[in-house]
Formats: sequence, C-alpha cells, structure tokens
Amino acid sequence: MKRFSTNLFYQLIVIFAITLMISSCRNQVNNYDLNPTSSSGYGNISGKVYLTATTGVSGIEVRAGNLVAYTDNNGKFFIEKVPVGDRVLVNFKSDNYTPTQKIVVVKANRTSDIEASVIAIGKKQNLNATSGGSVVTNGLKVDFTANSFVDSKGNAFTGTVQVNATYFDPSTATFYGCFPGEFKGVMTDNSTTQIESFGFINVELLNGKEKLQLATGKTATFSMPIASKILAKAPAKIQLWYYDETKGQWIEEGTATKSGSNYIGTVKHFSSWNCDMPSQTSFLKGRVVDANGNPLSFVTVHETGNDYTGSSSVRTDDNGKFKINVKSLSSAKVWASYHIFTSTYQDVNPTPATGDSSDIGDIILTIDSTSVCFVIGRILDNANQPVSNLYIYLLDSNGKNIDNSYTNSDGKFQFMTYLDTKCTIQIIFDYSDSLNGTYKNNITTPQNSGTMDLGDIKLDIGGSTIIGRTVDSLNNPMPGVNIYNSPNSGGSGVTRESKSDSLGKFSISARPNKTFSVYFSYKPFSKTVSVTSGNLGETVDLGDVILK
Repeated sequence: MKRFSTNLFYQLIVIFAITLMISSCRNQVNNYDLNPTSSSGYGNISGKVYLTATTGVSGIEVRAGNLVAYTDNNGKFFIEKVPVGDRVLVNFKSDNYTPTQKIVVVKANRTSDIEASVIAIGKKQNLNATSGGSVVTNGLKVDFTANSFVDSKGNAFTGTVQVNATYFDPSTATFYGCFPGEFKGVMTDNSTTQIESFGFINVELLNGKEKLQLATGKTATFSMPIASKILAKAPAKIQLWYYDETKGQWIEEGTATKSGSNYIGTVKHFSSWNCDMPSQTSFLKGRVVDANGNPLSFVTVHETGNDYTGSSSVRTDDNGKFKINVKSLSSAKVWASYHIFTSTYQDVNPTPATGDSSDIGDIILTIDSTSVCFVIGRILDNANQPVSNLYIYLLDSNGKNIDNSYTNSDGKFQFMTYLDTKCTIQIIFDYSDSLNGTYKNNITTPQNSGTMDLGDIKLDIGGSTIIGRTVDSLNNPMPGVNIYNSPNSGGSGVTRESKSDSLGKFSISARPNKTFSVYFSYKPFSKTVSVTSGNLGETVDLGDVILK
C-alpha cells in the first residue's frame, strides 16, 4: 500500500540516500543526519490532515508550540524550525471540525511526518447557562445542570453557552486519526498502562472564542453509544479517562456504567473523555531494512489491533531496530512507513504473553527510485568557506515553497524531486543593506534518475569569523547560550545563529569589515556586544563574554 503525497515526497531524503548514494557519493551531503548526536537544534514537521481515508481537508490550524501552519487545499502542511524533542505535541484545530493532538519525535535537521483525521463537529448548540439543558447528537447525550458554568477566570457565567459535542465511534476508519495522543493512560496510582478504547467524546464549552468550564462542585452526565462491533465484549463498568492537552496524556478519573448499548458517566470538567479498559502489554521487536538488507533509521513502525481497539507507533533507531507495545495474547497488524513509502502488512497472532517479547524479524521497506533524482550543491562564503545551517528552499514552477532544508557542516544541501521537472532553488540571506538578499536558480531536473550536482554556489555572505567564550560572573563556562548577528547591521542574519558548546566556546560567521551587534541570550541572561569583523578570511576573538 502506498500513500502518495507530493509535499512529503520532496522530503524523502535519508532512505534513498542510503540505498543509492552511500557507495558512490561518500563525500556528498545527507541533510538529514542519520546519527544526530546533539539534543539541541531544530527539525521540521510535515504531514496531512484527512477528512476521510483519502480526502484531505484545508484550513486546519496545525500548531507545535508557538509555530503555526495551516493545511492547504490537499490537507498538507509543513512546519519548519521546530525545536527537537522526543514528545513534541502537535495540535489540530478548526471552527467546524473536531480538534485533536498528535505526538511526534523531532530530531535535528530531520523532517518528521505525521497524519491526523478530523470529522465535522457533531452538534453545535446554545444553552442558557442559568437553566442548563441537554445536547443530543449521533446517540450521544450530555446533560448540564442549572448554573454550572464558569468563565476562563473562574467567575460564574450566566450568558449563552455554545456547546460543541461529538461522539467518536471506534469502529470507523477515521477513529485512529482522530484519537488524541497515544493509546496509553496514567492510572490513579500514577502508573502507566496501555488502553483499549470503547469510544470517546469531545465536548467544548464556549463563549465566543473564550473557553468555559464546569464550576467547582458541579457535574455533567453523558450517555455514549457502544459500537455494535464491540458491544458483546464491553465490560459492565469501565474506567473513564480525560485527555490533558498540556501533558499529551490520558488521565484516569472515574468510571462509566453500561446500560443497554450505552455507557453512562458523570464528569466534573470537559475536554475529551474516553471509555477505556486497561490492557496487558507485550512487545514485538525487529528491524526495518531496505530491499538490499540495509537497516533504515528514523522509520515509523505502526501496530493496530485486529481484535482490539488500540494502536501505537515507534521510530527505528540508528541500526533500524524497533520495539513496539501490543496488547498481550491478541492479534495485531504491524507495518513500517517513511513518508509515501509503506511496507506490506504483517499479522501477528497471537501476540506474546504479558511482559514477553517476540522477534518478528526484518520488515522490508522497498524504495522506488526509478522516477526520482537528487539535486545537490554546496554553499560557500566570500572566503570560499562552507556555510552551515543555512536554509535552502525548494520551490515549484509556480513559486510555491514545497520543501525546506539546511546546509550541513560542509555547506552541502540535498533535495529529492521528480524527473524532468521545473523547480527553483532559493536562498534568502536575511540582509537589509544594499544586497537584495536572495539567490535563485531555476533548474529543470534530468530525465533519468540519478544526481544533478549544482556544484559550488558562492554567496556574498560571511568570510570573516567571530569567536569567543560565554562565561558567568564566576568565570564558569556557560554552554547552550544562543548567539546571533544583527541582520540589519551587516551581519549574517538569524539563519547563521550559533550556540556555545560545553566549554562555552562559540563561532559565528560575518561579512568582512562590518560593524554590527552580536546578541547573547540564555534566560534570564542576555547581552549585546558591538563587533567589527576583520578582513576576508580573518578571525576576531571576543575573548570571554560575561553573562550576568
């Protein structure tokens, strides 16, 4: 099975580089380092939001921290320069569709791929806060008592409450994509368990854009249908879990009782509420390799239950190895994917006993390289020195940004694109002096697969070096300080930012014979130093820069 995504296709660099270029192009670039050693830096997040299994939806706000993007007409999005992290929370929001949150690993100079699903909000209904009332949609009923609402500051609210209520059926195709976070929950004893969902609801209480909540001491009751597919095995009493968006976790709180074909529960606040049964966990381990048996890193391995409602995913390590959670003594489906490429599905039945692991061997992820090519090059400054950490943009024939990349420590960059296709390589310098600050190169890719080498591209950027050491008031080295030039003073722009190392040492490029400001930032400390760069090829040593 292959899912085609033009936007993501341009970001598939690592795997193809391994299979095609490792022997013949050892000195060429691989932007997305397979073995990143730094816990700092930035990566990218790309993906697609689906309305159905095949249809994307536009205008969805996608937020990672303070970074925001919106899905295009095909449901695709791209967020650049996301701080690295093992659990980056990505929120999906719209006025007309249900919200959700996904969790993704972001590594330095890598692009992580995620997908999400949304459905239309089940019911938007206004209630009088003073009298309360009920909201009914698709078998879900939520009852609110009188005078039970407060505003965002905790004050009693007496106006009109807009209630957005939606029920999510675990037997539908979009359920997994809509499901917030992971199929894991934090129990009342603070232990973590795998969970099997019997359906969840999302209820938002609004006064315009302001979020409302239930008042302290007030409750609401809901009745949620149990899908016919799982009705027979639904327990008489089941734990309730709410989703904490700040932590990206399901938290156990209360229980729901089975009544006919519904679960009935009482809650003290609203977000997403899930009827889940804790499940015993076992593990599947293995390796993902290409068609030639080479291990593939940073590939996503997925599992979903064949006879249970749950799923999980992990990334392979630098040796292509993985270990993934599954429900014990059950039937699960396992596969691997990297952007548009997907392996065949493998059924594991039964899964191991609780706590045990089973090695399922190699999952082969085949890379089709016959219709793609690489575009590579190297960026040099005025002193013919490589320019690292510089953003390179790939534009389509209409000038639309379809991919971003960094130059590596050798100044090299690399994109993958279609054969015989017109596109543009663009670099923005971030200058505001007499330079126009932009380099563009319009190219047409080869008709046959392989590599198109643009060679050395020399820019009027850098050529002089500023070095020094950041220390505290006691002369102790300060690692991790952010250092960057002032782009409006002849410096090299924020794209040339640096960070002090474990000894407090730093190095940053600048254009020759320019006076500009260098900024040092490490909360709560900050400092600005005026610097005059040297001649072409020279280095200016600032010595110790004291932050206090």
